[in-house]
Amino acid sequence: MSSQTIAQWVSAIGSAGSLLGFAAYVWIMLLNRKDSVEVRQEQQAQGVASWLDDGANHDRDEDYVLCVHNGGDSPVFNVRCLFSLPSSDDQHSVELALLPPHHDAVRSLPFGADEVSREELYSAPAVPEMRFTDSHGTHWGRDGEGQLHRVESRGVRRRPQSRSGQDTGRDDSDWESAHRERAGATQS
Repeated sequence: MSSQTIAQWVSAIGSAGSLLGFAAYVWIMLLNRKDSVEVRQEQQAQGVASWLDDGANHDRDEDYVLCVHNGGDSPVFNVRCLFSLPSSDDQHSVELALLPPHHDAVRSLPFGADEVSREELYSAPAVPEMRFTDSHGTHWGRDGEGQLHRVESRGVRRRPQSRSGQDTGRDDSDWESAHRERAGATQS
């Protein structure tokens, strides 16, 4: 082989290596971009929480109230808090259509709090579980231990489920049943 042929081969191999290196760089950057969107979205969802509190802490006449907080920069929608009390078989639900960013919503409890002891209100079954939808249309849940999780496994950028362009929403029926079973187990 002549030195000119060897130089052409080395040049071709170098060009192919550079092209592969650039393609790998672009691929990694695209993956990181997707991850950063998902991370930002989860950080937004982390700022959404609910709890039971003394009404006096919120300038309310009631003994106890339900507080729902959105500490994120975007609104959340279809917020639903679900909780039970150890002394009752009833499942209680409070719903909010919209919770603006950096906003607290304080709601009356859907039962007579004067019949309930402070210990019962702060017991594990009384910790509100919640579901909500973020501004990207992703459904989130927070369990009775405060752990956040995606309700569905579809990615951040997803298509609506119906042909009309409207998202059909989330189905909370399995969640309600599971909550009812957990509350029943703690009463036994």
